[in-house]
Amino acid sequence: MMTLAGSNHTFSGRYNRRLVFDLIRAGAGASRRSLVELTGLKPQTMSNICKELIDRSLVLEAVRQEGARGAPLKELRIRPEAGCGIGVHIDHHGLTAILCDLTGRELAREAADVRLDDPAETASVVAAIVQRLRSVVPEVPAWGVGVAMPTLQEAEFEHSVGPQGWGAWTGVPVAETIEAACGLPVIIENDATAAALAELGAGRGAGLSHYVHIFAGHGLGAGIISEGMPFQGFMNNAGEIGLLTWPADLVNPEAEGLTPFSIDELAAMLGRDARHIAAPGVLEQLYSQRNSALMRWLDVNSRRLRLLVSLLENILDPQTIIVGGHFPSIVIHSLIDRAYPLLPSVSARGQREIPRLCAGALGQEAAAAGAAMLPVIAHGSPSFRRLSLMRGRSREIDFESCFDRVAGAPSEKDAAL
Repeated sequence: MMTLAGSNHTFSGRYNRRLVFDLIRAGAGASRRSLVELTGLKPQTMSNICKELIDRSLVLEAVRQEGARGAPLKELRIRPEAGCGIGVHIDHHGLTAILCDLTGRELAREAADVRLDDPAETASVVAAIVQRLRSVVPEVPAWGVGVAMPTLQEAEFEHSVGPQGWGAWTGVPVAETIEAACGLPVIIENDATAAALAELGAGRGAGLSHYVHIFAGHGLGAGIISEGMPFQGFMNNAGEIGLLTWPADLVNPEAEGLTPFSIDELAAMLGRDARHIAAPGVLEQLYSQRNSALMRWLDVNSRRLRLLVSLLENILDPQTIIVGGHFPSIVIHSLIDRAYPLLPSVSARGQREIPRLCAGALGQEAAAAGAAMLPVIAHGSPSFRRLSLMRGRSREIDFESCFDRVAGAPSEKDAAL
């Protein structure tokens, strides 16, 4: 049974502040008049909200041009230096951390090797990196840490699921462990969803509201964006396409039992270590040589991709499907090219502004970049509850007080908004 949040004055005031902040952040500049038209709020209410956001140094208001009668036309923009988010992507090949301002612009990054069999040690490494990245802009408040990682090991299933090598993380309260180590609020999200959010902000998903991001790495997942926010499903496991059962003609006899599209599947076909082929330049060289095992991997997975696209399009009706992950751009583009012509679906229309299937624009760091925006969304979006806020936690927390940079603590002003 669906439950709906109440609409008392306090809730409305906090919601409205997040709504206005998010609209300003998402646009290239907005006027108070345009925000009134978009939200339906009264002009005085909008004026109060904008003044509060400006007074708290979250938003800037500047003159853009002269109006029709000579009056200055003002626009509102987010102050990028009003805060920062830190994104961390943990995977088999190591750890990548990115520091971004409120607009998603990268300020610094750091990488490290980690041991997947020691979650506590990994959390300590993450905390140390977070402290070093914060020191890059010590005067800027850190809004939190987003962590992108495989997440299926957080619950018990009837059958073995998820990528291999993550057994030590089963049942570990990752968010709470990292919070205790670094002193910042933490959000855990699967890497496919984090990458999808990154593409939404500054990649192929910019300007779109419904799309799917297929993330191929050591595992396989799909980040589903619906109405500009992640679609999570009832148990927060929507998009786990790596668990699909494939038709007999799409089973890979050279890597039976390994996840389709994955680095591990390709490593088995090449007879090499997965960490080796994930190293920079290795797959590019194999592709330039038209390595026979790599060509067979591309052939079987392009046929799988053709079927997968048809399923996703007919079930979800996305504007497009984006492919990204740990593979270099040249391999991703080859995989997509070989998947065409695509199968018939509801997305096969005569006039399309964007292709049905395309490569991501942000490359192999998309998951870390998307993770860095998770704290910004949690603090500043009215739809923040559509994030997986309970991932990696053993107990409930008050998210309103944990993520309130924009909404602020309830006050008497809320009743007036």
